[in-house]
Amino acid sequence: MQLTNEQIATIEQTLVLKGLVFEDIKLEVLDHIASEIEDRMNHEEISFETVHKSVFEKWKSELQISSSYAWLGAFFEAPRFAVDKLVAYSKKQIINVLLLSIGFASALSILGETIGTASFIDMLRVTVGGLFYAMVITTAVSGFLIRQSSFKTTFGRLFLYRGLVVFLFCYMTNIENQPLKHFDSNHTFTENFISCLLYGCLFFYSYCQITMAFKHFTIVSKLKKI
Repeated sequence: MQLTNEQIATIEQTLVLKGLVFEDIKLEVLDHIASEIEDRMNHEEISFETVHKSVFEKWKSELQISSSYAWLGAFFEAPRFAVDKLVAYSKKQIINVLLLSIGFASALSILGETIGTASFIDMLRVTVGGLFYAMVITTAVSGFLIRQSSFKTTFGRLFLYRGLVVFLFCYMTNIENQPLKHFDSNHTFTENFISCLLYGCLFFYSYCQITMAFKHFTIVSKLKKI
């Protein structure tokens, strides 16, 4: 048998009461729990109330309030299922940022050695500076829209947690100061690599911020159509 809309609403309300307010993860957990309840009701002569209590007892550890100071900040608490998802996503994101930054730094350092003209380096600085300007503006606008949104998602939460730091760092380091100012054809490959690697980490970290905002807005758009 299929659960009624009222029964599904009861499951959702229970999840919210247990602190699971992120729409993307809440829908995922809701689907798992609803399927499990349906399966048991189809194979056992048992009431919805009884199996509802039993299944949530089974999920007790996953829905227990947890936190991760290192990855999500000191003031963030949520069910362990949500925290684990956010931490796993953050770790994957950091690895991607490092790999992309190494590739970015290597490519620019090689170009600096092979081309290395003043006009080429100036063009690189202007291009990178323009990209950082765009990221600062996009980060500010996205942060405002996410704060105004009535929908909460894991991607929106991560964006807001990191957004202000990224905004300030991009502004102070790359707009107040000239981007890639230490990148020069007279420097060694290693010196240019280290300089570009630092900017690359910030650049791709900022880019990841923007992709999280995009994912948040995509989820919200889908939810509004339901």
